[in-house]
Amino acid sequence: MNRALKVVKQEFKMTAANKAYVIITIVGPFLILALAILPSLTSMNTRVEPGTVIAVVGGDRTFFERARDAAAGANLILIRGSDLPEAEKRVMDGSIQGVLLLPEDSLAAKSFTYYSKTGTDLVVSKALADVVGPIIVGERLVRAGIDPAAVRALSSQPTLSVERLTRGGGAEGQDFTLASFIMLLYMTVLLYGQMIGRSVVTEKSSKTVEIMLSSVRPSELLFGKILGKGLAGLLQYAIWICAALLLIRIVGPTFHLPLPPSLTAGNLFFLVLFFILAFFLYSSAYAALGAGAEDEQHLGQLAWPLVLFLVVPLTMIAAFVMNPDSPISLVFSLFPLTSPIVMLIRILVSSPPVWQLLLCVAILLVTIAGTIFLAARIFRVGILLTGKRARLGEILKWVRY
Repeated sequence: MNRALKVVKQEFKMTAANKAYVIITIVGPFLILALAILPSLTSMNTRVEPGTVIAVVGGDRTFFERARDAAAGANLILIRGSDLPEAEKRVMDGSIQGVLLLPEDSLAAKSFTYYSKTGTDLVVSKALADVVGPIIVGERLVRAGIDPAAVRALSSQPTLSVERLTRGGGAEGQDFTLASFIMLLYMTVLLYGQMIGRSVVTEKSSKTVEIMLSSVRPSELLFGKILGKGLAGLLQYAIWICAALLLIRIVGPTFHLPLPPSLTAGNLFFLVLFFILAFFLYSSAYAALGAGAEDEQHLGQLAWPLVLFLVVPLTMIAAFVMNPDSPISLVFSLFPLTSPIVMLIRILVSSPPVWQLLLCVAILLVTIAGTIFLAARIFRVGILLTGKRARLGEILKWVRY
């Protein structure tokens, strides 16, 4: 046991002291904050900045005055421009935001032109369209002898608000940030699995493992590597979770930020839970494949089925989100190689029955135990075999030795 603990400490230090690990760990909380806060700030910044000046060139004076009065409610200041070249110069020197060009007969026009310095200020252009369009339509209706107010009342469409029912009896709005949870789980599981596989391959090809096996058993080396990397991963997740809880408890309420409904302590718990389960499942498999590989290229060839089982849920994420309780979602959420990602999707979207969640965790625990047992047998045989590129079928046969 003491020898295995030494391997755990060594692997933990090698991982945690890595510059890339430190950078990702530090940057991670800022990415979490950005993913949660930026959508809220973006949604809050969809109005035109007060005092935005737009020059209007062309059109008759009556139409301009009506547009100027209507634009005041949209934070737009419309001024009369003498001619287009002069107005364009003012746009380029920054004294005004843009130029709206109107034809002489505005009521008969089918389109208008808005000139700006960037051509990408969509908020301003939409505000202008919302100001000018109703004025023209209303005037056309008046000339046709139709009451514009009655037309607006009859043609106004009601909005549809979509909310998700929770098991606690409440409701919450739609949340499209679950992709960040899924990608975080996918990337960390794949990263740590590949790190263990490459570590084994490197030590095997450099003959370092022969020196290490003189003082530790193969099983102790295997478990030490997995636990050492696992502790480093848990430390990283702990820092990220603390940052997320800080956002939920302090930053969000203090600055009155509308946080995503999925960013809760419960969902963070399930994220960590499925990371731990997926980590032990995939890291033990990667360790076994690393023992059977000759180099990193060979490891990539052997490990493609593992990567495939991680990628498939990502390609089907739309189906799982739209139909979280369908038979195919249930099957994928119970199949151990895809269940960590798919069950997390179902938890974030629909709160699956407790018995399905418990069954998923139970199947994963049994599969992890079996995978570690098989990995230990493969590791014991393959770690010292060199000079031949074994195929996946041959590696699986080492279990019998």
